[in-house]
Amino acid sequence: MNLRQDLETRGFLNQFTDEKLFDMYNQGGQSFYVGYDPSADSLQLGNMCTIMAAVNLMKYGNKCFFLVGGATGMIGDPSGRDSERSFLSEEKLRSNEAKIHAQIKSFLTRLHDEFGVNFEFEMVNNYDFYKNMNFLQFLGEVGKYITVNYMAAKESVKKRLTDPDKSISYTEFSYMLIQGYDFCKLYQDKGVKLQLGGSDQWGNVTTGIEITRKKLDAEVYGLTIPLITDASGKKFGKSEWNAIWLDSSKNSPYFVYQYFMNTTDQDVEKYLKVLTLLDFDTIGQIVSKHNENPAERYGQKRLAAEVVAVIFGKEAVKQAEMITEFLFGSQDKMEIIKTLNESDLAALANEAGNIPAPAELKVLDLFTAAGLSSSNGDAKKLIQSGSLYVNEEKIEDIQKIFTETDFVNGILLLRKGKKTFKVVKK
Repeated sequence: MNLRQDLETRGFLNQFTDEKLFDMYNQGGQSFYVGYDPSADSLQLGNMCTIMAAVNLMKYGNKCFFLVGGATGMIGDPSGRDSERSFLSEEKLRSNEAKIHAQIKSFLTRLHDEFGVNFEFEMVNNYDFYKNMNFLQFLGEVGKYITVNYMAAKESVKKRLTDPDKSISYTEFSYMLIQGYDFCKLYQDKGVKLQLGGSDQWGNVTTGIEITRKKLDAEVYGLTIPLITDASGKKFGKSEWNAIWLDSSKNSPYFVYQYFMNTTDQDVEKYLKVLTLLDFDTIGQIVSKHNENPAERYGQKRLAAEVVAVIFGKEAVKQAEMITEFLFGSQDKMEIIKTLNESDLAALANEAGNIPAPAELKVLDLFTAAGLSSSNGDAKKLIQSGSLYVNEEKIEDIQKIFTETDFVNGILLLRKGKKTFKVVKK
């Protein structure tokens, strides 16, 4: 299978400027770039799709320049938006830049170390291209090569110009010139001949190609990938309020694991191809086994584990599976607790919900403080109905007081009914 077939089979082909780019990059030894604006302090699943597309290009011996948009982030990309973005302070932007820069490097280093994928990449920041350039220089270097008519015809701009309620500022209007010059600058300084991006970046990509052609009389190329969507057809991203972050402090490995455990059957194969490093034979085997008995959700289990491994690492998979088994499985809960390390205990407490141990460990107070009962009177009724448990033992004495000796591995486990847990931490 060649590069073009590889990308197409994985679902990484949307638009491209010339077929010959596939021959060039199939042979290796070329450079390309993909950019991310620091509009948040973490990338999310939509960004991961372009990173994985870049990884597939790099596997053929090509070098990727991952660009963090310290300059473009100060303006805001109008692509796919009906209204002006809120501007971030420069302090916040610089902080976001540093975090995203580190996140990309950490992500790629993990793919290399844990999955044995060899590739070459370099980090760049487009703020370095513009920090010493004034406005008049920019107009001379870039502005004279692109007409207003050309810019107004771009889809990201056109719909904002024709609707008076969704007008576009000159600041956002100029965004495509800056991103376009990024491409020209990277070609001039680094020999980059291809820009990779999401399908909503097509207008910006082609503007960069046009600037490079007119300014340097050089031929460069563009390739966009489809935007990945959830089962409802929404793209993944913070603007759609369904972002899945690549930062474990913003959403846990368990959260991501559970999200993909709930993937529809028809999306399992698509996500396996886009979001994992599995080869096509393995993906085919997973799908075939899943289809033998979809009710067992074998495909979702493999998908969830593989995606969490790529985003957070293989150790995070073990933790996510442990919490899943604890909350939904049939194994002895207390035996699981005895085996957990400090990190696993913290993760379990975070996902189940937790409270610090009060001075007096009265049973009614514990369940009320934990939110498993609305009041001590409600807790009393729940005990009388046989619905409350501590350390998996049914509570029958409403006057029960626990002591430190009742804690197992530093916690008391509260349960209401069959599946509602809370943790009391010593």
